[in-house]
Amino acid sequence: MIDNKRILTILRTHRLSQTALGKMFKLSHSKMSKVMAGEQTLPANAVGTLIQEFDIHPKWLFGFIGDPDEVMYLKDLVSKAELEKRDKEIQELRYELGEAYKQLAEERKGK
Repeated sequence: MIDNKRILTILRTHRLSQTALGKMFKLSHSKMSKVMAGEQTLPANAVGTLIQEFDIHPKWLFGFIGDPDEVMYLKDLVSKAELEKRDKEIQELRYELGEAYKQLAEERKGK
């Protein structure tokens, strides 16, 4: 089930009204009100529309990852190869930093 707070975050982020979102989903005002009140769930086609139209990350939408107050988009994903590349760069920077500290320590010893 989708947490209403996440739907509210989408509304706020995209500057949409509850009515506008309901129209996008082809839901009546009363049905959308019940969804927002937590009395009913979004129909599957509405969930699909949210994911597709706004490029929302499904795991964020269903509450498995991320902060409910910040929409997570599919474009925010980073590939495993990119993560590995960044990790390697971080390790190299840590090594360089360690070497710089060693050099500073040697210079201080000499004074």
